[in-house]
Amino acid sequence: MLNVMAQVLEVFIGLQFGDEGKGKIVDERVTSAKMVDPSKKVLVVRYHGGANAGHTVLVRNSNGKLVKFVTHSAPTGLTSNSDIAIGPDVAFNPITFAEELDSAVKLFGYNGRVLISNRVGILFEFHKLLDSHSENNDSLNVGSTKQGIGPFYQDNTKRTTRITFQEYISEGFVNRLNEVLNLKRKELENAGIWNEKLFEKILEEHKYARERLRSFGANLEYALRKDYFDAGHHIIIEGAQGTGLDVNMGDLPNVTSSHLLAPFAFPNLGLPRSKFKIYGIEKIYPTRVGNGHLPSLATDEFAEIGENAGEVGATTGRKRRVGYPDWVFVKRSVIINDCDGIIITRADNVQNNDIKVCKNYECGGNLTEEISSSLNGNNAIYDDVRYNWHLWDGPKDLSNPLLVDETLRNMRADYVKKGFDSLPDGLKKFIRDHDEFIKCKTIGVSIGPSRGETVYF
Repeated sequence: MLNVMAQVLEVFIGLQFGDEGKGKIVDERVTSAKMVDPSKKVLVVRYHGGANAGHTVLVRNSNGKLVKFVTHSAPTGLTSNSDIAIGPDVAFNPITFAEELDSAVKLFGYNGRVLISNRVGILFEFHKLLDSHSENNDSLNVGSTKQGIGPFYQDNTKRTTRITFQEYISEGFVNRLNEVLNLKRKELENAGIWNEKLFEKILEEHKYARERLRSFGANLEYALRKDYFDAGHHIIIEGAQGTGLDVNMGDLPNVTSSHLLAPFAFPNLGLPRSKFKIYGIEKIYPTRVGNGHLPSLATDEFAEIGENAGEVGATTGRKRRVGYPDWVFVKRSVIINDCDGIIITRADNVQNNDIKVCKNYECGGNLTEEISSSLNGNNAIYDDVRYNWHLWDGPKDLSNPLLVDETLRNMRADYVKKGFDSLPDGLKKFIRDHDEFIKCKTIGVSIGPSRGETVYF
């Protein structure tokens, strides 16, 4: 198990295209920190992205049954009653956030501290409508989730059309909103969004959220330092989406609009990189939704894993394309995120399969381990070695973890208790070969969807 006796200062970032299981790992890590040293607070911070990304967490209720909880705007800390914070570069949807906060209060009795950076920008419904209009009408689309992320970050860079959280909860919001709508009127008219009642509609839509969230505004960089970092409390920073979608370092142009890499969190939040550990989350098989090339895309029976494992997007419900393990892509992700370790997820979903691994790309007739700015034209070249392991006998259809939980719960717990050496030889060889190629140590492997079902070593 990871050491949790000292102050926990960690970042968790997806190494592929999102959907790696970050929410589960963060929830698990928060819970273990709270159990070992309950005198310390735990703060979970969201530092980028918006409601286009979703974290699915499975937690047990008082009866021991799994409950599924999905967040889009709020950090994973809601499910563990931890303090939560929203950083200044998030595309912040206050309506969605307020709904998730209220749901957590109802389901889990959430009463943690909430901090929202005064600098974070507000995402409005017109951002979503502009996103849909662009995606539906542009000759080149990027597979957007249509959650308004692109138009939101465009307003951020324009500066004059960004409404900050500090403005949002202030008495001056009415005038500021009117000013921004006037600046954007032509754009909204061209997209067929503008009407004379738009201003009043927005005010009414945001009436509850503005009141509900009014007391949470903070100069976040100061609060993080004084109240948590300097005071010796735990800080866990969670990423949304995955490295392959970073606005600069991802698969251009099929990327999101924000900076996703882990090192970006530190200047963004006013925290020191030298004191934090960065852990990359790697799903054992990469998946991707929307547009963009997946070099190791499976076209054989391995692709059926997506159906068996319920591989659909938490936000959009879109089916995820499934690929074979791509160590070339992960190796680069580890480098540019400056990772200290890796946690592999969903090792249980691929048991009893012959698994091949990509260790080279073919591009323009040449072999390479380097990844260009666009993955188009890059195709996986597989190593001759095949990996296969058997963890347990049980249900073959894993698409509904709530139904199979009771069957596999005890078997999963046994592996967690006994550690790395108890894992099947094929899985242990996969991990050892993986670490030798990637040049970064795997510190844990998840063998189940819920809290406490990761084998750490």
